[in-house]
Amino acid sequence: MTQGSVRGALAWSFAERYLSLLITVPTTMILARLLTPTQVGVYSLCAVVTNLASILRDFGVSEYLIQERELDREKLRSAFTITLMMAWGLALTIFLGRHLLADYYREPLLADLLLVLCLNFVMLPLASPSFALLNREMAFHTVCVVQVAANLANAATSIGLAWHGYGALSLAWGPVAGIAMQVIILVWLRPREALLWPRLRGAGRQLRFGAMFTASRLVESGSRNGHELIIGKQFGFTSLGLFSRATGLIDLLATTVSSAVLRVATPAFAADHRAGHSLIGPYAKGTAIYSGVAWPFFGGVALLSRDVLALLFGQQWVDAAPLATLLAISAMPYALTVLAPNALAATGHVKRRLTVALWYGPLHLICVLVASFWSLKAVAAVFLIGNLVQTSLYTHHLTTVLQATPRQLFGPSWASAKLAVGCCTGLALAELACMEWSLPLLPRLLVCIVAGTASWIACALWLDHPVMGELRRALSHLRSRHA
Repeated sequence: MTQGSVRGALAWSFAERYLSLLITVPTTMILARLLTPTQVGVYSLCAVVTNLASILRDFGVSEYLIQERELDREKLRSAFTITLMMAWGLALTIFLGRHLLADYYREPLLADLLLVLCLNFVMLPLASPSFALLNREMAFHTVCVVQVAANLANAATSIGLAWHGYGALSLAWGPVAGIAMQVIILVWLRPREALLWPRLRGAGRQLRFGAMFTASRLVESGSRNGHELIIGKQFGFTSLGLFSRATGLIDLLATTVSSAVLRVATPAFAADHRAGHSLIGPYAKGTAIYSGVAWPFFGGVALLSRDVLALLFGQQWVDAAPLATLLAISAMPYALTVLAPNALAATGHVKRRLTVALWYGPLHLICVLVASFWSLKAVAAVFLIGNLVQTSLYTHHLTTVLQATPRQLFGPSWASAKLAVGCCTGLALAELACMEWSLPLLPRLLVCIVAGTASWIACALWLDHPVMGELRRALSHLRSRHA
């Protein structure tokens, strides 16, 4: 795959992410002032359940369609059939079992929320195969249109219902409206052979691939979100709401950068692999670029968590600041292997991905469970242990699969560590100056953000960091198009 086509796909992917960001951040700010931490906590627990079910619902079909070398009509038909059976079966399971979860946590609202979220599983089979084909063909301009429209529908529904006093239910109906918008647009566009008559002939290979991929995703997602089930039981829904807000602040990076990069990474890696090209160079460069953004971001969150939470979400959320600081520090190691699951899936090594998940997942949840007997801060702190273990395991498998050394894969990211230190130093000095001047919240944050950004640009130029090369190419492309 040419560098130009990858950059074009990244441009559209980032455009979609930042347009969505312009919708989701104001929406989150408004909802944080309309809803209480307890209401957010109740919905967060339901979101964990439906996220795990969503992995089963897809059953690795999307990734299979992206990485398959020769895709014909029969494979598309069986993929659609698998998605349909899994999604509707899960919708029925959640519908019948929703009262069990509500009784276990002694919260009747959980049953009502799950009833609404069941609708997503009824509609999603009509959209997910189409999305997989669009990603395989790297038609990210179409993906941009679909996702932005869905986010608008989600935001409008959630805010409207929250404004009229529907509480946590507004957070459930929003995604339903977003999925409905996706389905309407995709059915209208009708990507090539996206909707076919169900048939399971020749589905054996897809089921084997899906079983491995789904098992790894379930363990990964359970490890990543299972702590919310523990926190909800041990500390209550208010604490769960605060913890969810802290993780939401960390996930701003995923909203703005990670998802855009990862969406392009799998089809790009898969295309290079199908063509017989080495993935060492693309992986090393991609990791350096990502860590050059991620590490300064995490450092900034760790330093400014209280002020950022107060500005974005209001004073009722500032108790989440120590949790956000600890989670930001804990997330730093994983930046080196954030592309690893995509590289392993794109090369067909989903079993290795499952192996990592099976080692990391139980260890992480055990650490969280033990820490939950101390405090909520202890729970946030032990995330560092799991991320260090996960990074080590992925490094081992990447060096084996790609036939590379850790130095080849992570050497360029050494510049990112220097970049993060320089950026955070400028940010910390600005914060100290603002405290000395006793500036109010908004001016204080503006000064710190300007100082941090200026430090980041200066250090990136001084280090000749790979991210600056991409920025120069993007600016040059924009100037040429304008001319």
